[in-house]
Amino acid sequence: MTTTDEVSYTWHEAVHPPAAMEVTQVYGYVFDALARVVVLRDTHIGSWNLPGGTPEEVDGGDRVATLVREVAEEVQVTITDPVYLGYQQVARPGRAPYAQLRMAARLDRLDARAPDPDNGRVHVRCLCPVSEAAELLGWGPPAAPQIKCAAVTAVAWGLPVGSPAPVHTG
Repeated sequence: MTTTDEVSYTWHEAVHPPAAMEVTQVYGYVFDALARVVVLRDTHIGSWNLPGGTPEEVDGGDRVATLVREVAEEVQVTITDPVYLGYQQVARPGRAPYAQLRMAARLDRLDARAPDPDNGRVHVRCLCPVSEAAELLGWGPPAAPQIKCAAVTAVAWGLPVGSPAPVHTG
């Protein structure tokens, strides 16, 4: 467990959150054939993030459907082989603990950038090695076990994690 400014983050690998726990996010480590991870920069907010978002009614409770939809909306990527990694439990004062799900997937197709239908913004997207993605995200020690889990999944797919790969932004 890691605590930051009265907020604590606890990673639960390969287990699902309790049924009564609210799921606020489904984010994905999306890997291309060079083992680069897709990250996005919302210029309005000014920070990097993984593609993903909030489960919506249209997803019918299917977390994979949430990831597929959000990745397509935010970074215009279609995915294949989604794998559930686990969840990060977040506890903050005055609120019941909630879950942020993490998945890994393989990039199937990278389409031209387009506005996110939720907010009309065109996000900058970057494909970069796992270590650079971790730096861009800036999530610090709480994210280390989930990033490691994503990298292990990519290695199991036969992807060259740790090999030099050019960064692609656009």
